[in-house]
Amino acid sequence: MFSERFDSLMSIAEVSNTRLARAVNLDGSYVGRLRTGARALSKKHDYLAPMCRYLAKHIRKEYQLNALQKLTGISPGVLAGEQDTAIWLEGWLTEKEKDISAATGRLISGFSRLPERTPGVPAAGTAEEAPAKYAAYLYGNAGKRKAVEQFFLMILQENEPQTLLLFSDEDMAWLNEDAAFAARWAELFKKVIMKGNRVRIIHTVSRDMDHMLWSVTNWLPIYMTGAIEPYCYNRLRDGLFQQTMFIAPRTAAVISSSVQKETEGMLNLFVTDRAALEALTVEYERLFALCRPLIHVYSPRETDALYKRLDGLRAESGDACLSYALPPLFALPESLVNEANTKRGNLLPMWEQSVAAFQKNIRDNRLSLTVLEPDLVLSRLSEFTLPFAEYMGGFVYTREQYLAHYKQMMALAEEYSNLSVFVRNDLVHNMLVYVKEETGALKVKTGAAVTGFVSTEKNMVAAFWDTLAGQNAVTPSPPRR
Repeated sequence: MFSERFDSLMSIAEVSNTRLARAVNLDGSYVGRLRTGARALSKKHDYLAPMCRYLAKHIRKEYQLNALQKLTGISPGVLAGEQDTAIWLEGWLTEKEKDISAATGRLISGFSRLPERTPGVPAAGTAEEAPAKYAAYLYGNAGKRKAVEQFFLMILQENEPQTLLLFSDEDMAWLNEDAAFAARWAELFKKVIMKGNRVRIIHTVSRDMDHMLWSVTNWLPIYMTGAIEPYCYNRLRDGLFQQTMFIAPRTAAVISSSVQKETEGMLNLFVTDRAALEALTVEYERLFALCRPLIHVYSPRETDALYKRLDGLRAESGDACLSYALPPLFALPESLVNEANTKRGNLLPMWEQSVAAFQKNIRDNRLSLTVLEPDLVLSRLSEFTLPFAEYMGGFVYTREQYLAHYKQMMALAEEYSNLSVFVRNDLVHNMLVYVKEETGALKVKTGAAVTGFVSTEKNMVAAFWDTLAGQNAVTPSPPRR
């Protein structure tokens, strides 16, 4: 599997074995053996990540990107950045995302590139003709593809929207093994959403955290419309039986089960009988009663509610990690607050809340700050504002104010042993991530239209905590003036 996928990527990138080998300090014949399968990917390797970065850098032409999408199912949002593309390719080549931090990082960076205006949901989509006849029994992965396509087509024929009920912990080969169908599935799914339908989806995060992160990342733009309600069942299951329930309560359902991910030849039921749909809906609702929200999405119209969630989260006791390009609000010097505060803004009360939360927690709890390397901030200062700047009355830095803020942050780090400051040169400038260990994780895309989402699901929180706590940060040095 690896050799076939690796060979396909090399072909799309149009690079030779020798060129790739030279870029990652390997022998050209070794790369050739990886392509043909004569050499298996070693369990301990340090060359795959740089290989993927090199390939991502050479897959930037439109026809190459189109080919990559068809081959891997990679989303346009991930394709927008070489680093995210490289992370995706590494996970795809190894079949299963083994590094949850990498998956979480892809989710963070993908969220940062959402458009300033969250896409709306049009009243209707392009109509498609539903099949005149359908089979009640379909078999194997090919059968599931046919059933799911029929499911979507019949929903598109309905005059009134409805809430679709989705759950599946079965192997996803039925979708991923056929690139053409994966594209068709995405097209139909979007049309269903565009017609005004909502979707309730249940993830089983305790079994497959990497798949859950993949799902959230790829459907984040649609999540931000509010059309999808993600929930999770986070208790352990024995892993013996898996099940799929795709239910449109007024239209049809696709139901299947399998044993230990073995889906070859399994039976898929395509159901349209009203009494059967009612019974299946009741079954789904009983499962749903055991679930809890996975994430709560906040649109640009809900900035006030999002900030209150942030304020409530940081007021909780516990260790925390904060990642943002600029120093945090509590480190803003009081003189600067008084100087910048405006009658129409909330800078002063927001600063006071932030300082109070910091002082309450820092004596007994650790706080790790990761900020952008200050010389990078100074070189492109006009791009940076504090989070929720519009909410604060449009507060924007001057060069001198930033230097005063940075100096105050470092002074606090000297004063409090529980406060650590690190710098990176690759932080996304418009992305704030705040995690309170074992309590909650909050992600905010700053700018003209503030959007964000919050999760209190323990596995999701742990994934973000591990990502931020394990960042390869370095101790900061004084900025050059």
